[in-house]
Amino acid sequence: MKSSVKKLKNCKHSLEVSLSVEKVKKAFDEVYGDLGKYASVPGFRQGKAPRDLLELHYSKTAREEVLKKLIPETYEKILEEHKLDPIGYPDVTDVKLDPKEGFSYKASIETKPEINLKNYKGLKLKKKSAEVKEEDLAKNLEYMREMHSQKVPKEGSQEKENVLPKLDDEFAKDLGFEDLEKMKEAIGQNLKTKLEEESEADLEVQIINQLLDSVDFEVPETLVNSEKERLMKDAEMRIKYMETLQKKENPKDPSAPAALQDQENSSNFPGKKELEENAARQAIRQVKAFFMLDRIAHAEKIYLKKEEIDVYIEGLAAQYHKTKDEIKGYLEKGHGMDELAVNMRNKKVMEFLLKEAKIE
Repeated sequence: MKSSVKKLKNCKHSLEVSLSVEKVKKAFDEVYGDLGKYASVPGFRQGKAPRDLLELHYSKTAREEVLKKLIPETYEKILEEHKLDPIGYPDVTDVKLDPKEGFSYKASIETKPEINLKNYKGLKLKKKSAEVKEEDLAKNLEYMREMHSQKVPKEGSQEKENVLPKLDDEFAKDLGFEDLEKMKEAIGQNLKTKLEEESEADLEVQIINQLLDSVDFEVPETLVNSEKERLMKDAEMRIKYMETLQKKENPKDPSAPAALQDQENSSNFPGKKELEENAARQAIRQVKAFFMLDRIAHAEKIYLKKEEIDVYIEGLAAQYHKTKDEIKGYLEKGHGMDELAVNMRNKKVMEFLLKEAKIE
């Protein structure tokens, strides 16, 4: 087998493969040998038809079988010989197959990026405070009053005004709390939990930023485009949702943006170009982060056990009152199980990096 590999941009490689006439002849001999055992040719018992009649009746089938045999075999050898780690399937073109001339084809593939890991242990991080401020608690209490305000007629007028409930024990009891103090405690605890979650999320963002700043590398264009498309769809869905809310709240508001007044063409909303540019940048960042975490996982031998996935799925089943098989069936649609496994593995990698980090 003769092969050549040319490295292109964005983790792409072009391959060229050829096999000698002798190798091709041998492949055809094997295929016709197998076909001859079962082929049915008029005038001959099964398995007794001569080669020339098999070639006359089954040439197309033989060609297909030889291709099924030779392409995977040669492709695997190329990957092994040139130490390529592909993503997805090859795009095979220019296939030529002739028992008298040999066999050749071209292919293009994308591979995992080459990443030279640098200092990912002992990252210096700054943790945000999760202390609840009095003004934040006051804002939340005021918001709750506004949420439970009532329209009441003005004295001596047909107009109505918004009246907020008093911030007292009665108001707290109406909302299911023992008294005002207990309500403040509950709201404070919710705020603290939220701040702690935001603080942990910020640490993870710092880790990703530092990892990506430590090394530059190309990423596969196909994955970037796929991620960009997903981000664009998510953004457009959010915008449509906001448009719907705006129309409900201000059905005849002339000051509303043009896009909110024209939902027929969602591609006309403001900032479409900016949105695409942001999605492209974010897609590159997220694909790079994925490969960095994947590389660290292999370097540190951080793997996910089947039992861990089973426990997580059992938790989802209990949460949504479904059976384990129902949750699995749902996740298996659209590569959900693969995505779950990657996310769980990445979480373990992040826990490792946080444990190794120096946090102020």
